[in-house]
Amino acid sequence: MTVSGGVEYRDHVQLKGRDKTWDRDGALAGTTGQARRLEAVRVSLTGVAAKDGNYSVWYRVHSQSYGWLGMAHDGQEAGTTGLAKRAEAIDVQVLPQGQVPRGYDASKAACVNG
Repeated sequence: MTVSGGVEYRDHVQLKGRDKTWDRDGALAGTTGQARRLEAVRVSLTGVAAKDGNYSVWYRVHSQSYGWLGMAHDGQEAGTTGLAKRAEAIDVQVLPQGQVPRGYDASKAACVNG
């Protein structure tokens, strides 16, 4: 079964803070040529995938000094803010509503704030 839709995402970048707009479907997020850290992200589904409520997007950030943080989903912030720690990797999973993602640990925070 194919479901139409895409993803949108917002970044949190060193010295810039949280982006005010959502980027979509492969558009660049963050900065280039400015030597600024990507620290946190928010990810949401768009289109039918978002409207029918049958899917969720889960994601987590591997953060400098912290390692893998907990899972966030459907627009929640994942990563760090105010701690000067870079995001080193992002794991994204689109799953049927109610399914638990691999790597899920309810005791881990998805975002650490300074």
